[in-house]
Amino acid sequence: MKKRIGLLLLFIVIAALVGFGVYSWNYYSKYIDVDTIYPGVTIQGMDVGGLSVEEAQQKVDDYVDALSEKTVTLQVEDREKSFALRQAGLTCENPDAAKQAEALGREGNIIKRVLQVQAIAAGGKDIPLDFSVDADKTKSIIKKKGKTLETKKKDASLTREDGKFVVEKEVDGISIDFNKDAEKLAALIASPDWNQQDVTLTMDYEKDPAKHTAQELDAVQDVLGTFTTSFADSSEGRCINVENGAKLINGTLLYPGESMSVYDKVAPFNAENGYRLAGSYENGTTVQTYGGGICQVSTTLYNAVLRAELEVTERQNHSMTVHYVELSEDAAIAGTEKDLKFKNNLDNPIYIEGSTSGRTITFTIYGKEYRDKDRTIEFVSETTSTRAPGEKKVKDSSLTQGKTEVESAGRTGYTAKLWKVIYENGEEQERVQVNSSSYMAVPEVIRVGTKKPTPVKKDKKSDKKNKKDTKKDNSKNNKSEKKKK
Repeated sequence: MKKRIGLLLLFIVIAALVGFGVYSWNYYSKYIDVDTIYPGVTIQGMDVGGLSVEEAQQKVDDYVDALSEKTVTLQVEDREKSFALRQAGLTCENPDAAKQAEALGREGNIIKRVLQVQAIAAGGKDIPLDFSVDADKTKSIIKKKGKTLETKKKDASLTREDGKFVVEKEVDGISIDFNKDAEKLAALIASPDWNQQDVTLTMDYEKDPAKHTAQELDAVQDVLGTFTTSFADSSEGRCINVENGAKLINGTLLYPGESMSVYDKVAPFNAENGYRLAGSYENGTTVQTYGGGICQVSTTLYNAVLRAELEVTERQNHSMTVHYVELSEDAAIAGTEKDLKFKNNLDNPIYIEGSTSGRTITFTIYGKEYRDKDRTIEFVSETTSTRAPGEKKVKDSSLTQGKTEVESAGRTGYTAKLWKVIYENGEEQERVQVNSSSYMAVPEVIRVGTKKPTPVKKDKKSDKKNKKDTKKDNSKNNKSEKKKK
């Protein structure tokens, strides 16, 4: 009896377990046996629970497309340049994320699966997306955009417009390592720390600072020296040459310690460089050359340089005197043999302005005034000797004997000195010799005729007739005298 009761209880337990198992299978099979992604699953934080693989994939694609439009901003100091991530070839490295999401909770026996699905539903499960950029595209776009952020070194510049100085600020040179910046961007996009937002990339670059700055040029305001000469009696060609020379020198900027050669500024002397034929000195005579008159340009500048008290390192006088300045105030230009050179020996930059107006040429040197206001200077020319021009006679067979013509006027020769006289409060304090000059004497050239006069041929018939007429006249006069008596 007891045995029957035991068997009955066992049967009941087995039946209960089987029933519970069948119930549980039906219940949980409905819970886990679905065609969609289980609840609680996310991809890159996006909820895909209850979605099909296709729907989840579309959500991923939309996310990647939106991410491709995120902006990369290249930054160099305060300048920026931007582009979209798609231009760098942004790619999702796990395009099968939707399938990965769909596979969660689908491995193992039913109990294991149920436990997994329940755990996902309770705590969630995220599948992060990994990204990369195309190396070649990234290098290309960064170089293309970054090139505009590079700069060539440029010193500050100074111009004079409408009587005022205009300073253009300096530019520091910037060179960028585009390959290094491309690698930096690629590493950031591939990093799990990237927040999938816009990117600001501070670029790697090297700076080459400008040598001269706007701050230096701001000091150039004062007139240090100025001088004017006239070329009113010059030929058209000479006028053009003087104007051209002033233009070529105008705007010259010299920093402390820098030197200038007038010849280097105004050469070459040819038509292509704006010059015309005009008179110039050569071996004691005046000849027509391109650039004739350029010496007046250098002479005018020389006198402005003296008044600015800059250091003159080279200067030669003309072979003969000139009319537009006093003796020893001139500065000749003759190829590379004669040149005017000077140096900015001051502590600040100087600016040279050259201009012509009404057949006068003026040079003005600007800088920062460094001299005491009670100190003044003047320049005095002293003639130390004089040589008479003399006379030179040249035989000329084209002129008749006894006739003369002046071929060229003579020039008196001189030696001279130039003095700088320094005053304080109007009283002379010092007299310093600036230079000494020697000008050749040129004789007056007179052409003397050597051509013999052509003899005049007499007409015999005419001579006989003249004699007869004379006799007749004398006879008439005699008769007239008798009647009067």
